[in-house]
Amino acid sequence: MRKIITGLAVAGLVLAGGVSTATTASAASAGQPCSYLSTAEPLLRAGATGDAVRALQCELNRSIDPDSGYGLSIDGVFGQATLRAVYRFQQCVNIQVDGEVGPQTWSKLDYWNVQPGYAC
Repeated sequence: MRKIITGLAVAGLVLAGGVSTATTASAASAGQPCSYLSTAEPLLRAGATGDAVRALQCELNRSIDPDSGYGLSIDGVFGQATLRAVYRFQQCVNIQVDGEVGPQTWSKLDYWNVQPGYAC
C-alpha cells in the first residue's frame, strides 16, 4: 500500500512539474520518506549495485541515527559501509543478522522509513 501511495505522490509531482532530475539520488530530508521510481525490493548482498541499493541506502539513513556513525552516501554501491549499516540495522530490529537484505529486512526498513525517529 505504501508503494502505491508513494507512486501516486511521485506521479502528482511529475504532473505538477515539481520534480527535478539528478544523476544520483540524495538522502531524504528529515521527515520526508525515501521515494524511488523503482519499487522492486530484490535480495541484495555486498557487491550489488543500482537503484535498489540506492533505495536501501536511503532507507538505512532514515532508520539509523546519523549521529551513530552509520550515515551512508547514496551511491548505489553495496560496499563495506552499507554492509556495516545493514548489520547494525538488523541487530537493532532483532532480526537475523546476516548482512543480506531480503523480505524481512526490507519490511523493517519500509516500516522505519515512514516512522518519526530512528530504529537505532
